[in-house]
Amino acid sequence: MRIGIVGMGALGTVFAEALRPVASLRIAERAGVQALALADVDVVLVVVKTYDTIAALQPLRGVLRAGVPIVSLQNGLEQIAQITRALGSSRAIALAPTTEAAYRDDAGAPRRVGLGTTTLGWAAEYAGEFDLAELVALLATAGLAAREASPIEPHVWAKAVVNAALNPITALAGKPNGYVADNHAAGALAVALAREAAAVARAEGITLPFDDPGEYVLAIARATAPNRSSMLQDIERKRPTEIDAITGAIVRRGRACGVSTPENARMLDEIGRLTPR
Repeated sequence: MRIGIVGMGALGTVFAEALRPVASLRIAERAGVQALALADVDVVLVVVKTYDTIAALQPLRGVLRAGVPIVSLQNGLEQIAQITRALGSSRAIALAPTTEAAYRDDAGAPRRVGLGTTTLGWAAEYAGEFDLAELVALLATAGLAAREASPIEPHVWAKAVVNAALNPITALAGKPNGYVADNHAAGALAVALAREAAAVARAEGITLPFDDPGEYVLAIARATAPNRSSMLQDIERKRPTEIDAITGAIVRRGRACGVSTPENARMLDEIGRLTPR
C-alpha cells in the first residue's frame, strides 16, 4: 500500500517509522512543494496540528487521485470542515481518533509514550470505496493497535471530551496528566469540563461510548499519569495550541444547541491569553 503522510511532528514520525517496513511511504511534512510526491498514493494520513490543516492540504488539490481518501488523526471536532475547505466536498474522509501519544525530547528525537489505540471509521456522508479494514490490518502489522468502528463520531467525541477536560488543566498547571487524578480541585474541574462537553455531544445526538464522562476522564488521567498533554507541550514551547479546535468547538456547538458550557468557555479564555491560537 502506498501511504502519504502529511505532518511529521512527533506523532506523525511515530506512525511513519512504524509503517516504513510494511508500506511504501510518501512523506510531506507540510505538503507545499512536496505535494507532487503524493500523486500516486492510495491513502493520505493527516497528522498536522488542526490550525495547519487547510494550508497543509490545499497544495494537494489537483494532485491526489479522485478516490484517494483522507484519514485524519487530528484532535478536535472540525476536521471535516477544514479538509473539505482545502480539498472540496467530494473527497472521502475517514476520522481516526488515536490515543497514541508522542513528544520530541531535548535533542528533537520523537518519543512514543506508551501504547495507544487508533480507531478508524468513515465520517458520516463522506464514505469512500477504499478498504479501511486493509489499513487497520496494516497498522496492526506495523505494531500500531488499530480497530474499525461505525459510526466513528462517538469515538471522535470521546477523545474531544478527554482533551477538553485534561489538556487545558495540565497546560495551565504545567503538570502531567496524573495531576488531574491526584489533585482534588483539578479533578473536580476536569469532571465539570467533561460533563459539559458530553452534554453538547448528547444534544447533537451522539451516544458516547461511556456512561459517566467524569469517571471516564479521571480513569484516563490515572492510566496516562506520566503523559504531558500536547497542549502543555505547546505552551512550554510558546507555540499556538489546539484550544480552539477542541474547547472552542465545544463552546460554539453548545451555544448552537442551547447547552451551557461556562467552564469550557473559561478554559478557552485562559489558554487564549497564554499563547496565540
